[in-house]
Amino acid sequence: MTGPGELPELRALYGTEPLPSLDTCDFFHVHVDERGSSVTFGFETARLPPHPEPQWAAGPYNTLRFWVEFTGVSGLRMAGIVAEPERGVRITAAAPDRLEVAVTGGRREISFSAEASRVAHTRVYLRGSL
Repeated sequence: MTGPGELPELRALYGTEPLPSLDTCDFFHVHVDERGSSVTFGFETARLPPHPEPQWAAGPYNTLRFWVEFTGVSGLRMAGIVAEPERGVRITAAAPDRLEVAVTGGRREISFSAEASRVAHTRVYLRGSL
């Protein structure tokens, strides 16, 4: 099981530098898979890792997207569907083999318990300015 805030796949990219805080990353995706009892969150950050994947050298980029999959999910609660820029993401160890996950905002909340978490996918791209 991955401890709260320590995702080995991100740790490999960032090395000894602090990982991006999930509270400051753009939270752009939620997928609930009831067949596999999993929930996947998508985040993106402009804080690029110092140890990029070799295939990322093919072109310019300024944004890292990563998807965190939580498996063995139980006790899923969701309220509201409005995307909110102001929200908090909390992952805490609830027991030796469980994580408590919560994303809360003014009008939205997602919470559940999970057995494990992992970074399921990473992608870099060049995000233009608005």
